[in-house]
Amino acid sequence: MKSKTSLLNRGILLNDFKRFAWIGAGYLLILLLSVPLKVFMLYSKSEDMIINNTSVYLRIFQFDTNAALLQVMSLIIVPVLTGLLLFRYLQDSQASDMLHTLPVKRETLYQTHVMAGIILLFVPLILTALVTWALAAGLGIEHVNGTDILSWLAVSLLMNLLFFICSVAVGMITGMSTVQGVLSFILLLLPSGLSLLLLNNMSKYIYGLPYGFYYDNVTHLSPLIRLTENSIRSITAVEIVVYLASSIALYFLGRRLYRKRRLETAGDAITFDILRPVFKYGVTFCFMLLVGSYFYSNQGNMGWTYFGYFLGSLLAYFLAEILLNKSLQVFQLRRLKGYGIYCLVIIALLGLLHFDCAGYEKRLPDPVEVRSIYLDYSFYALKEKDNNIRTAVNVRDGVQYKYQPPVPAIFTEKDNIANIYAMHQKIVANRLDGKKAFLTKRTNNDSQQICLAYELENGRHIYRQYEIAAQDYAAYLKPIYESREYKQLHNEILRINIADINLIEVSASGINKNVHIIDPELIAQAVGVLQSDVYERSYEEMTDMRPPWAHINISLKDHRSVDLGWEKSYDNFGKWLIDLGAYNQARLLPDDIAYAIVDKSPDLNKQDMYKLPSQLDLQDLEEKPGILKITDPEKLELCLRNLRNYGNYNRGNMEQSAYSVVFLLKNGATFAGLLFEDDAPAFVKEHFAG
Repeated sequence: MKSKTSLLNRGILLNDFKRFAWIGAGYLLILLLSVPLKVFMLYSKSEDMIINNTSVYLRIFQFDTNAALLQVMSLIIVPVLTGLLLFRYLQDSQASDMLHTLPVKRETLYQTHVMAGIILLFVPLILTALVTWALAAGLGIEHVNGTDILSWLAVSLLMNLLFFICSVAVGMITGMSTVQGVLSFILLLLPSGLSLLLLNNMSKYIYGLPYGFYYDNVTHLSPLIRLTENSIRSITAVEIVVYLASSIALYFLGRRLYRKRRLETAGDAITFDILRPVFKYGVTFCFMLLVGSYFYSNQGNMGWTYFGYFLGSLLAYFLAEILLNKSLQVFQLRRLKGYGIYCLVIIALLGLLHFDCAGYEKRLPDPVEVRSIYLDYSFYALKEKDNNIRTAVNVRDGVQYKYQPPVPAIFTEKDNIANIYAMHQKIVANRLDGKKAFLTKRTNNDSQQICLAYELENGRHIYRQYEIAAQDYAAYLKPIYESREYKQLHNEILRINIADINLIEVSASGINKNVHIIDPELIAQAVGVLQSDVYERSYEEMTDMRPPWAHINISLKDHRSVDLGWEKSYDNFGKWLIDLGAYNQARLLPDDIAYAIVDKSPDLNKQDMYKLPSQLDLQDLEEKPGILKITDPEKLELCLRNLRNYGNYNRGNMEQSAYSVVFLLKNGATFAGLLFEDDAPAFVKEHFAG
């Protein structure tokens, strides 16, 4: 036997290989089935246009769970399982005593097992990469190159190392294999999971907390989640350094803990006394947040949320006590005392948050320091502002298309900044009512989310997120919406280069009719009138939820497209189509309709499910007493102009009476919508009034 000062023990290492070679063999088999075989299967169908595309192959090497679920699952589970099995002897007192009677230092045992695990995990990955490279080179698959395989290998090695070392380190603080497995995955998910739980719960107490801004950032903190997102956003160099540093830190932490661990703790949930309260109150806190969030999301009531806090914390507290003491005899007064102290601390923390002791909710930047303000319904555009055009593939036809991230609505004009700032002041002034409505989920029917991001002159940023009733802030929103800056930020048609346009296609809503415009002069005219219509739109027209006459698709030379609706307020575009002689072919007309039937709509707010009128038996509807049948073209046109989709019924008009309208087209098709009391034609109101 080697000297006791050796880093590794050859006998222990060979014994590990002998006992756990099946892990490496099984891992290799799974990887061969999920990587090179998958590549070969795609290659065998290369005559298919969809398969004959680089991105389809790359999904295998980018850990896309839709294309490589087995591979991703094995990359996550096998390293944790390997760490659990290699140090399984620590959880068994007899095996632990026997192994530690050998004249081998604990550090040497630890290092040898870790080395055995790394070899058992790394060799299958390297062999898989070599087989895949040989396959791609041998078959001449041009869609798979060495860089893709090397990148896959590097990420796989890194993640395997991190997951394995994490499992090993966790194994040092617990004497139960089951707890080791569960805690390993919890630890890998903890950075994201705990952050999301904290954000979710804090957003209930801190009015204006930009939950959406931080949400995406914290989901990236977990290496487990990050691996599955690699196909969307590649792992960065910074993340590689962080994961590598974490692996090294966990390795040395595990070695130190192994050296300090008492052998008689095998079978204990937590092997170090100092960690027992951390485990107990950590589990209690996380369960409290989780169960509280569950009840709030289902019941929408703070009373239920507090009940969830109490239930989750109480159950978790005593479950932790049972695990730590390996006994059901934990329901004692002295343990209840510990739970009582925990409850008092939590109540104090909730009080600090609820009463905004730090003044966060009232804090506004000095207006003279504001350089710009971002205002939108979400933070998505702001986060995507530095990303370039993306290329994606339509999975149905294999055609590549390009996607331009939206332009962030960052306002720099003084008037808009002043109006947004004034609206924010009003929101802050009304925060008590807004907070109360949010906590009870009693938001107004036309509530909308607004996200604000201030950029200050000193480079600092301030973020806020609110749920507001739009009608209460219409006076502030109107000048902002009607400004040229707002329209230019939100309408790509105003930023389009006419020379880049190949085709404009106008597709009518509700019927198979369309118009194609390919003449450059006509394209320029169409874009010009559309731009004038967009500039002339009022706030009321922009918030009007009536469906457009038609959908307009503008194809660009760089394989991108711009989509917009032919809104019913776009009079200039309608007149231009009339002059062109294409108006009748661009929209649904009364001449296309055989007749329409109007009926008083049921109270959809009180129905969990309802059958769309277009699916009803039209004959039965016609025979229903009191319905209104319309064949007059002028009346049909009035109905079409004021028609709303069913989706609008839940937005801002739930308290209005509504009429359902079913149109029977001359081609036999039907479609349906709603007329609200406010904008229903007079003849409809008169009919049902009588």
